[in-house]
Amino acid sequence: MDIKATVLFVLYNNFDKAEPTVRSLEEQFDCSSVELIISDDCSKSYDTSMLQGLKERLSHNFADVRINTNEVNMGSVAHLNKLFSMVRGKYIIFCSPGDSFPNASAISRIIKEFDNSGALILTGRRCDCYAGHSKIRPGLLTALGLKFCPLILMNYMIRRHNLISSCCTAYSKGLFEKYGILDEDYRLLDDFPFIVSLLQRGCRIAFTKEIFLNHEMGSGVSTGENINPLILKDLELMQEKLLKEPAGLSKATVRYLKDAVSSRVRNS
Repeated sequence: MDIKATVLFVLYNNFDKAEPTVRSLEEQFDCSSVELIISDDCSKSYDTSMLQGLKERLSHNFADVRINTNEVNMGSVAHLNKLFSMVRGKYIIFCSPGDSFPNASAISRIIKEFDNSGALILTGRRCDCYAGHSKIRPGLLTALGLKFCPLILMNYMIRRHNLISSCCTAYSKGLFEKYGILDEDYRLLDDFPFIVSLLQRGCRIAFTKEIFLNHEMGSGVSTGENINPLILKDLELMQEKLLKEPAGLSKATVRYLKDAVSSRVRNS
């Protein structure tokens, strides 16, 4: 079977939010060369045998549907690395409960964009959905930064916040062959350290105006002021690692990182 792309549908204690995602997967057309892996990271809030029902609903729409259930909770980073070793597609696309694809051609259009760009990694936009309103992110300045001054963009993100989210970024298997998989020193932060590391090493990240997903705000591990403590721990680890491997960092960014680390030491 010739598999062009793999969609990873990743769950953890959020099966109750899966229905919009499943409906949008059911609506996708031209997925005869796309496989779907439904994977749960040892959820305790429901019986993971319920995933079989999702497989039955979606099997008619994809070349293959597989289920993976972890026997222990691995955390986002190790979980994704496990899934990367399982995929058969050339390209890897993500979705999670609370997400939905914006139209019936979303997956096929992402694949087409990947083919046209020739890139190892492709990032686009998402529609963040709040109660009563929505916002498209990131802005097109991110596209200009990636194209013309990726290291300036990288330094800005380190000092402010990540602009390249995993929910609207797709990988090729060739990316891991060239740059390696995610750093499992981190537990939940599967995008920010990896993106920064890629930019430090000169990886070209292609940008598309396509909206990858409608993303329900509040369904992830951290939203707004409610930041998971493990995410904070991962961010602190990232700062410490960057000071040890400062390739591409500006003097202002190094000062920022030193001040952040010193402040934690003083307050510990």
